[in-house]
Formats: sequence, structure tokens, C-alpha cells
Amino acid sequence: MPRNRIESERVYFGYTQKELAELIGVSAFSIGNWERDIGSCKVANLLALANVFGTTPDYLIGLTDDRRRNYEIRNEQ
Repeated sequence: MPRNRIESERVYFGYTQKELAELIGVSAFSIGNWERDIGSCKVANLLALANVFGTTPDYLIGLTDDRRRNYEIRNEQ
């Protein structure tokens, strides 16, 4: 069973740690550490993960349960 949302999304999309690491330009060791909540993920890497998974960084780190991206453009005139 996945331990966190990064691992859950990776498994859902069928990536190995190595494949996901290659997609965002980090080591498989880093992916494994993030999945075990060891160390921290740089913002740039979190953004890359969210892009690969089609979700938001907020979802990946547990600030929201809404997996969808919100593309609403607000008109503030």
C-alpha cells in the first residue's frame, strides 16, 4: 500500500521510481526518500512531479484533497 501521495500517484500511473526520477531529472534514491518522508523535496521538483501527475503541489503534500487542477481565470477588473 502506498505510504504517501507521491508514491500513490507514481503507482497509479505505472512508473517505477527510476522512470519517474528520469522524467523529472533526479535520482531514484531521491524519489524513494520522498516516498518514505525522508529529506525534503525542492519546490522545483515538487512542481515537476505535479506536472507529471497532472495535479497540484498542494495535493501532493496533503494541503488539499482535491486532486484536480483549477484553471479558473479570475477577472479582477
